[in-house]
Amino acid sequence: MAAPVTKWSVQAERADEIAPILRRAFKVATDAPKGPVFVSLPIDVMEQETSVEPVGPDKLWRSTHPDPRGLEEVASLLLKSARPAIVAGDDVARSGTNEALVALAETIGASVWFEGLRAHAPFPTSHPNYRQSLPSDAAQVRKAFQNADLIVLLGGPFFEDIWYAAGSHFLEGAVVIQIEESPERLAFNHHLDAGTVGDIATSIASLADTVRSRQTPDFKVAAQRRNQALADLSAREKEAHRARLEKGWNREPSSMARVTAELRRGLPDNTVIVDESITASLDLARSFDYRGFGDYFGGRGGGIGQGFAGAIGVKIAMPDCPVVAVSGDGSAMYSIQALWTAAHHKLAIVFVILSNREYRILKHNVDVWRQNFEAGTQHPYQQMDLTGPDLDFVNLAAGMGVEGTRVERADDIASVLANAVAGNRPYLVEIALEGKR
Repeated sequence: MAAPVTKWSVQAERADEIAPILRRAFKVATDAPKGPVFVSLPIDVMEQETSVEPVGPDKLWRSTHPDPRGLEEVASLLLKSARPAIVAGDDVARSGTNEALVALAETIGASVWFEGLRAHAPFPTSHPNYRQSLPSDAAQVRKAFQNADLIVLLGGPFFEDIWYAAGSHFLEGAVVIQIEESPERLAFNHHLDAGTVGDIATSIASLADTVRSRQTPDFKVAAQRRNQALADLSAREKEAHRARLEKGWNREPSSMARVTAELRRGLPDNTVIVDESITASLDLARSFDYRGFGDYFGGRGGGIGQGFAGAIGVKIAMPDCPVVAVSGDGSAMYSIQALWTAAHHKLAIVFVILSNREYRILKHNVDVWRQNFEAGTQHPYQQMDLTGPDLDFVNLAAGMGVEGTRVERADDIASVLANAVAGNRPYLVEIALEGKR
């Protein structure tokens, strides 16, 4: 069962196998591209005695330098491009190479996109070259890339579509380049005009240096014009968001844009966001500026219910940072027992539940299904409302040992969040949110 979704799936048959299997499991999990390993330990094996002792982690240096010929070819293609775009994957964030990616994007005047389903923020979201997360089907991705004559894919599987749409993710004639840390991902899903394997941080920095050393004055001017055009577009989009925020400022229950703006106002700058807000995620991304690895944790794969459970792991990994998990009410119900775990281990996590009393993402998906596949039905949304009775998350939290409060007015959100973080204990904040309009 685990094999299709892990890098390695194995069962120990004798106690003597446990130590070597675990050593190998950690090695396989941390090989690029990093990923999960499943080890099954049967109860009879666990009861056996063994003289085979565990060993410490291997000391491995696995970073590889990119092939200079490959970088030269990639640089040549970039220097010929008039409208380059970059898609940055999670491996870019994990490599800590955000500054090098900024330098590359500015050098070539490229827009920078994220994958639709992502775990991290690989590029500063306040930077004018940042665009947004890509849509969830090939046709919409093509539309996002409609002005790009070259696309650079950096450090990711590219792409995890949610919806089927015919055709490629790229417009015909667009040049496609990929840089990965392992050959496994290179050209796996897409035909490439150039691809190279190498340490992500080294590859991006070396590529930026190569382009700068070979750029002509005309290319430099063109890149600056592209950067200015992206800055102008970013400013227009921010203004449009402000207008939308003002339009829904006084709505009751509160609008998603107002709620996420108040969350940002109430939280300290070093807050780590664990995001499973789903339909509110676009507003959350517009409200917060993520600078790099550690600011943001999301979920890949399209499943629901990882947010609160994931926040437990994030807090253990980053004990000195305020951790705030933001979830829809439907998603929260998948792993609500994480509240007990936080109370039991005294983990200072603030759990924020955006309560619109519906599975809004499922209603949205029904709308997309009807639009894309002409289902021709207008039946009501079935079993997608969390009413009759209404869920009471404050009492649910109290039953698991976590204090909480429900916020009905948007004016109170910022102060409640600030006090919750300052309390340095597990705390739940349920916020009344508008439903599907």
